[in-house]
Amino acid sequence: MKSTVYLRVKNFIMEHSLLDYGDKIVAGISGGADSVFLFMVLAWLAKEYHLLLCAVHVNHGIRGEEAVRDEEFTKNFVQGLGYTCKVFYKDIPALARDLKVTEEEAGRSYRYECFESVRDSLGFNKIAVAHHKDDQAETVLFQLFRGSGIKGLGGMKPQNGTIIRPLLGVRRCEIEEALMEEGAGYCIDGTNLVNKYSRNIIRNNVIPYIEENIQPAITERIAGTAAQLRDIYTYIDREAEKLYKEIVKEDNGICMVDVDIIKKEDIVMQREIFMRMAGYVAGRCKDITSKHIEMAVGLVYKGTGKSVCLPYGMVASRNYNKICIMKAGQGVPGKPGHDSSIIDICVPGRTELEYINGEKHIILFERVDRNDISHIIEKNHCTKCFDYDKIKFMPQFRYPEDGDYIWLHTDGYKKKLSRIFIDGKIPASERGRIWVLAEGSHILWIPSIGRCSAYYYVTDRTREVLQATLCREGEN
Repeated sequence: MKSTVYLRVKNFIMEHSLLDYGDKIVAGISGGADSVFLFMVLAWLAKEYHLLLCAVHVNHGIRGEEAVRDEEFTKNFVQGLGYTCKVFYKDIPALARDLKVTEEEAGRSYRYECFESVRDSLGFNKIAVAHHKDDQAETVLFQLFRGSGIKGLGGMKPQNGTIIRPLLGVRRCEIEEALMEEGAGYCIDGTNLVNKYSRNIIRNNVIPYIEENIQPAITERIAGTAAQLRDIYTYIDREAEKLYKEIVKEDNGICMVDVDIIKKEDIVMQREIFMRMAGYVAGRCKDITSKHIEMAVGLVYKGTGKSVCLPYGMVASRNYNKICIMKAGQGVPGKPGHDSSIIDICVPGRTELEYINGEKHIILFERVDRNDISHIIEKNHCTKCFDYDKIKFMPQFRYPEDGDYIWLHTDGYKKKLSRIFIDGKIPASERGRIWVLAEGSHILWIPSIGRCSAYYYVTDRTREVLQATLCREGEN
């Protein structure tokens, strides 16, 4: 290749030891400039490193004829260089609806499934993807906006397991210039210009605004800071792993740590230990956010008997001087069985309530984006929505207790739950067996009478919503 960008990519590959002699690589290629350049680089290095290459292209079923055009271009381009291109098709919008995730998430998940399936079937050892320095800046800002911790702010690694990113050291504009010098064509994805997705807004609006008004070198600065944060997290990760092995006990899917021991550790180590505990019980850490970990850390400083719900049906609870993380319904070592008067909810998940008259209801919980719930509030009286950002600890269904209260107005005017029952003419004999959804002494919802606390009302400032759908047994 004639371009000096090629030499910079090669140096980056050598600096981070991304290629070894005889590597067998699956390369993701969309037909766009980045992936076309990546495949050209790998093809040029194939002889020097004795590489075996196979390209994988995924048609997401989103852009109609434009997607068909990209697919044909990609196959011809790869075959023109003397390699095989495997093509996959998936209706990503339908998959996103089925999985209840964004199209971005569904598309990314399916692409990597395809890459991995080809790698496994061919016996290859690496997957190359075309993320570059601009992608890195977008990723770091995206993680910052969603409240990620240090690990997320470190962005993408040059190598993560079998996945390598040889282009992380160069910018998008440099890649396009290099392709122009080589006289190579590529496809343009029109959806990248539409601000439908969060990353597009960051790419098309946020970063250009910062470049023009605050810091022209924002992409380089973010990439540099991310590299430093990755180094910091590597150190933290290593130390946390040693500490975890010393103080955490794993027992048949349950993790346990002594409060007196973990309380002596720095808050940074506490967070890392609880993340590892949750990861062990769930089998993965995806969707376990900093908010969930702070809830678990909070148990260190609360009294015995407290518990919080975590993703994947997990519960973190404190029992005297021990904090345990386990799947909901599991017994805690050394503690009697689960108290049937307290029901931990799972998000997403379902909860079954049996009322005094024997009637059973199923409540389906899920977390949704604020923009997706306006029609639900208007049309479905059986669905209640609460401001998820205001919930500090995962609520529980339980029976009423002394001191319970509910907000009547958003200005903070509140009323004792006992007065709510009296005003509602609920017989005294029934009040103690009415299910309430509570966060501490604050009652979010009384399903049997349809009352909700005004404190948790959804507003224009709400970002995420806890959605609860009530249905009778057999309706769900």
